[in-house]
Amino acid sequence: MIEGLPSDVDVPDGTLLAGYFVTAPERLAGPGLPRTERLITASECLSDRLSRDGVWFSTAREALAACLLFQVPVEARLYALLVPSEHVGGFLADIRAAGTDEPVLLAHLDGRGVGEAAARELAEGGRELGWEVLGYDYGPLHSWLCNNLYDDAVLSLGVGVDEHGLLPDRDTAQRVAAWANARGDTKPVTWFPGALIEWDTPIESRPGPVITETAPAASRPWWRRILQP
Repeated sequence: MIEGLPSDVDVPDGTLLAGYFVTAPERLAGPGLPRTERLITASECLSDRLSRDGVWFSTAREALAACLLFQVPVEARLYALLVPSEHVGGFLADIRAAGTDEPVLLAHLDGRGVGEAAARELAEGGRELGWEVLGYDYGPLHSWLCNNLYDDAVLSLGVGVDEHGLLPDRDTAQRVAAWANARGDTKPVTWFPGALIEWDTPIESRPGPVITETAPAASRPWWRRILQP
């Protein structure tokens, strides 16, 4: 269980939970990029992330509590990034080589602090949204889309993305990551595939909606129940 949050949803076999983040869909357009009005990504290059003391959170509860401190776009949602186990080593190596402070990512991916159980559980109500290809570079996560790889990948690999700019499955993301790692014209990162999990529930933030206390407890969404037991 994750900090008292009822959950029977496990991280899929062969993947680890890197952490939670909050973001809103972004418009993406330009040379060498797919056109979408609703880009969703874990990359800080292409989207504005919730950021006060950092962009990553260990639990859904922490992420949602942070949203109460300032105004968050109404379109913002809670997300989690899952990383296939075989790609965790390269991701961790780039974090350590950068010497940056990533307590959440390190705690989940190398088992410090949260342990293996926490890295294999998700808050209830999430759904897999799609896959992307990412690489860590001295703080931010870069996306394959911000490295001018999209057009070449369409021509060389025959891949495509959905309305969120995401690849359809793990195998496709794996192929794109391997292809990007074999090139010499991208950011000097280890590219890896990652799955995004989305919680399609409006997030309360400052100033936030007025919630009456007369409403039955059972009618409150799950994130209100964990923040106000």
